[in-house]
Amino acid sequence: MSLRCRTAIGMFVLMGLLGPGMGSAFAADLPLIPRHSHQQPALSAPKPDSETRLEEFARGVNANCTAWTDGCRSCGKGPAGVFCSNVGIACLPSQPRCTRP
Repeated sequence: MSLRCRTAIGMFVLMGLLGPGMGSAFAADLPLIPRHSHQQPALSAPKPDSETRLEEFARGVNANCTAWTDGCRSCGKGPAGVFCSNVGIACLPSQPRCTRP
């Protein structure tokens, strides 16, 4: 085997050995993304007492109201008691208001 052939084979072997190592050198420079932390997420604070649930809107001052809404759900009074619809997707409720006295 000639010197030129040995040199070429040696270069290919050397590039094969160093190639993957050079690629990982660039990956080592990337910032690490932290994995899941072992801390429990903070629970959301309870709602203040001044905000009444929609189901309880027609009590007290609004006792004459037979249907009401917060813009997301509708509630009403029937023979079996209070009934309410389900919340729509991505709805932001507003202040409850009487829709049928």
